[in-house]
Amino acid sequence: MGRGLALAGLALVAVATLTPASDPRHLELSTPLWCLVCGDEGGADVAANLLLFLPLAIGLRLSGWSWRRTVATAAAISFTVELLQLTVVPGRDASLSDVLTNTTSGAIGATLAPFLPRVLWPTPPGARVLLAGGAVVWLAALSISAWLLAPGLPAGRITSRWAHEVRAPDAFDGRVRSVHLDGAPMPRRGPPPGWAALRRRLEGGTFSLDAEVLSGNPIGNRSFMYQLGAGPRGALTLYQDGREAGLVVPARGLRFGLRPVALTLPDGMPPAPGIPVQLQATVRGRQLRLASSYGGVERSIELGVSPAMGWVLLTPFNPPAGTTLRWVTAMCLAGALLPLGYWANRTGRGVAAIGLLTAAFTAGLAVLPALGGFPPVHWSEWLAGGAAAAAGWALGPVAAYLERRCVSPSDSESSSS
Repeated sequence: MGRGLALAGLALVAVATLTPASDPRHLELSTPLWCLVCGDEGGADVAANLLLFLPLAIGLRLSGWSWRRTVATAAAISFTVELLQLTVVPGRDASLSDVLTNTTSGAIGATLAPFLPRVLWPTPPGARVLLAGGAVVWLAALSISAWLLAPGLPAGRITSRWAHEVRAPDAFDGRVRSVHLDGAPMPRRGPPPGWAALRRRLEGGTFSLDAEVLSGNPIGNRSFMYQLGAGPRGALTLYQDGREAGLVVPARGLRFGLRPVALTLPDGMPPAPGIPVQLQATVRGRQLRLASSYGGVERSIELGVSPAMGWVLLTPFNPPAGTTLRWVTAMCLAGALLPLGYWANRTGRGVAAIGLLTAAFTAGLAVLPALGGFPPVHWSEWLAGGAAAAAGWALGPVAAYLERRCVSPSDSESSSS
């Protein structure tokens, strides 16, 4: 099992770090080689790197490797990856931060690995501890996610900028004709009038944004059309990515260098430049809507943000749109609740364990979103969480059967004699 996990972890590292990225503007060259927390989304990169080498390191330790050898291997692989990103793999940025955080990830995995058998085959008292602790950790993670996804802005003065009024490598190459926020015209460049009051409205989480643009070339990278910045970082952004129109909304996570909450609309932009497009975005209590009109056709998409979507704050890639985003969120929930269901079965106290599991499930998907001002969670989250907990419960008897069957030959011989 350890060798299989190590090979899977190595494949994960290779896919995540050595896949070429399309970057026609060469934005990766702007990342300093010696930085520790790099760029506006440096916090997300650090968090993702701390998770990346966990499967590899755990697998190596379960295969019998020592702690030192495992950590040294993680450091060597990370250094090799960064060297390849710097010299061979196009569109990827290398930095000292990646080497340090990946090595730390290997050390964390190597430290946790010896405890894995106790987690997979706990005694009934151990299962009760794991169930209670796992439920607390899950609810705490959802609470932190809800806090980071709530409306918020980085510190600093509010500034407005239209793409064609500034020189930036990530600027939209079409033309912006007008922008209105809650009906008030936004300046082409500089702080809008009454920006302090505007900050309070944005942090309240209810506003609308309307823009009229002439389309640009559908470049396969995010290109901002309009951006309202807070301090040095963009907070509210309309952008184009290929044929997609996108909206980035303010969230507290921006203060910590995490990824923004984004909503993307497929075919929201025309296939050719020079076409008039009307864009309208509305935000009402973490219920997002983005609409695009061109060629006499309106396209729109809506998304209710939920606390379980905190994974988008850490992902190194642009989050998927619509249905795909919901199902990835559902899979993350399933991954968290399956072990809780398994431990509940292993406690030996079925009724009490089911009661605790049900209470945690309801608190995470109903009570917490309501207290945080989020819309009711999508049915896919209820379905995925409930199915995963049931599947985990069903794995309990299977694990017990395998434990009974996998006795040593000497035990079998002595019992038969």
